[in-house]
Amino acid sequence: MNVVMKHISGTAKDNLEHAKEEMNKVLAFRGNVISANANGQEIILKLAINPKWKNEDKVGYLKQWIQAKVKSVFEVISVSV
Repeated sequence: MNVVMKHISGTAKDNLEHAKEEMNKVLAFRGNVISANANGQEIILKLAINPKWKNEDKVGYLKQWIQAKVKSVFEVISVSV
């Protein structure tokens, strides 16, 4: 799963570690961040999802959950599988 987001303030490079930490908190047992890159103002996170969470319903829930949990600090641009 890939998540593209922007930090509300500051640059992508400055907030790369913060983005990884926040996403790992959100995912908890559902998965973890395996890579993070800054591209201009965007932060691109690649996530490994727990196999128990790979069915269509749970992935849909996870997409909504990610956006809801990080919206106070990050603007989620896209979430793709």
